[in-house]
Amino acid sequence: MESFARAVEIVLKDGTTRDAAGYRPDAATWYAAAQASGYIQARRAISQEILAAAA
Repeated sequence: MESFARAVEIVLKDGTTRDAAGYRPDAATWYAAAQASGYIQARRAISQEILAAAA
């Protein structure tokens, strides 16, 4: 949850420099924030643990 919150924080901070009526962060911005926060790496690690436990 911490890495997810960090990703949202990164997007919100990035949005302050691009703020305009109707601004919406694009998919590339969200993806970059998710990678920078460690969210993607954490999800992969958890997925691998679940698969290993199920085997």
